[in-house]
Amino acid sequence: MEQNKRYSIFHSTIFRIIVVIIILVLPINIMTIIFSMITLRQSQAEVSREIQNTLNMAGDTLASTLETSVRQLSYLSVSSTDFSVVASKSQMEDKPERFYTSYANVGTALDNVLSGFDQLDVVYFVFPETDYLVSRGYPGLVYREYRNVLESMPDQEDEENAWRYMEIGGSAVLVSHDSWHDMNFGVVLNLERTLNKLNLPELEEGNLFLFTNREETLFTEEGESFFYQAGVDLEAVENSSRYHVYRCPLENFDLTLIQIVDDQYSTFTIPTILRVMQYLSIILAVAVIPLLLYYISRMVNRPLNRLIKAINLIERGDLDYRIPEKSNGTEFEQINRSFNGMMEQIKNLKIDVYEQELEKKNIKMQYLSQQIQPHFILNALNLLYSYEPEEYPLIQKMILCISKYFRYIVKMNEEFVELSQEMNHIKNYFEIQRARFPGLFFSIVEYEEDLGKALIPPLIVQNFAENAIKHSLKIGNRITILVVADYCPEDEEKKTMRIRLADTGEGISDELVEKIEIFKKTGVHQEGLGVGIQNAIERLKSLYDDKSTVRIGRDEAYGGTNVEIILPIYYERKVKEENDEDPVDR
Repeated sequence: MEQNKRYSIFHSTIFRIIVVIIILVLPINIMTIIFSMITLRQSQAEVSREIQNTLNMAGDTLASTLETSVRQLSYLSVSSTDFSVVASKSQMEDKPERFYTSYANVGTALDNVLSGFDQLDVVYFVFPETDYLVSRGYPGLVYREYRNVLESMPDQEDEENAWRYMEIGGSAVLVSHDSWHDMNFGVVLNLERTLNKLNLPELEEGNLFLFTNREETLFTEEGESFFYQAGVDLEAVENSSRYHVYRCPLENFDLTLIQIVDDQYSTFTIPTILRVMQYLSIILAVAVIPLLLYYISRMVNRPLNRLIKAINLIERGDLDYRIPEKSNGTEFEQINRSFNGMMEQIKNLKIDVYEQELEKKNIKMQYLSQQIQPHFILNALNLLYSYEPEEYPLIQKMILCISKYFRYIVKMNEEFVELSQEMNHIKNYFEIQRARFPGLFFSIVEYEEDLGKALIPPLIVQNFAENAIKHSLKIGNRITILVVADYCPEDEEKKTMRIRLADTGEGISDELVEKIEIFKKTGVHQEGLGVGIQNAIERLKSLYDDKSTVRIGRDEAYGGTNVEIILPIYYERKVKEENDEDPVDR
């Protein structure tokens, strides 16, 4: 008898749980901590590389802008006769009409140079003989102050010293000053304002950008304020364990772009926390094992035996047996109540048919979600490929838009997203399409602020936005596309929302409207009717049953296509599942 008891103990679930705890928990715990530390360090190294690459990209862009702009000014001084005319005093006295025409042409040429470089503040030409200064732009300085500086600068003969640093009106300024015959020319860069023009990423608190030179002179007020409040210099910050300093030197300008990251506001502090958690997890794992074993014996083994007994009785055909329920609130008691409830359903319902219908519905939902795939990515990538290197800001903007598009597309695996997320995705989608079809359409995307967190199926709006682009855009015909989400005007209790899409194109044909109505009534796919529209209608029907409405027709006011989607308002997925019959107010 005792031998049989030992045999049952060694083959019981409680014994196996004890063995798993002793053999696996501690080693797995330790290995997890070690691997997480390794992974975290690798992630930190990758973050550092990304920060440095971003900084290098901004620095290279600035250096390229400065060099290219000066070359263009130099080319103008040599190739354009208008500049020679303005530089000649004899031309000014003998041919004043030609002189002032050339003066106007010089200003136009400088406007063209300045418009091509967002980072520049001022481009200028000084003509000493005629005592004229022609400049374009505004550096955030008093005009008289920087004009006096530019007119008093000597002719530049040493190319290595073509760039000078000076303080004008309390601001650090980088000035390029070159000479050709009887004219001086160059650019003015206000270093304090330049940081806002470099398209640097908007970073969280604890990040500082600044300019410095070989002598570690600070050229930004924010940088000076930082070091003054910290009571340290740049060298001390670099040697500190609290900060990470990234540098991007601009060699030809004796200028260095610096980013300082405060570890107290970044992920670099995690390793210290992780080390503390490592020790605590080991100590707690060892200390908790005895208590856990006692708890398992008392709270798991006994309820498990009761459950096994009930299963055995039911297998023998006793479908009336129910596990005694207690009110102590443990998980096993909840299982017992669920078990008893399921037995009641087994007696009254045909569970097999119910499960088949449920599985069929889930498969249908998955199929419908998989039908929605982005189909214009190749066109967007081809557009990126067609840009010239000089269009770097536009390339950067398009890459950001496409990355946002991909990030949102993965939400197709989710049943619901917030309305604000879907509408922001539509804005981003229109931004990409505007780059593909410049000047062909104007879009308005708006929604009620209170509805921002309301749940809707992902990409349900994009289906109809794609149709507006695909079927309404025509070369030479500019249209407007409107996407608005608000409370349904017919619902005074504000329990439903209306998402409206309208365009000013030629409008949907009566034949397609008729096919849509047939599909809504019969569910039979109609030939010639887009897959996206049919899938959207089926998705809404599967998710909301008859609580959603889709209306598609011609807009009587503007003649284009008008789409209205009426949906119940839900703010929590759990609430929707539990109370599908009554939409929930916020």
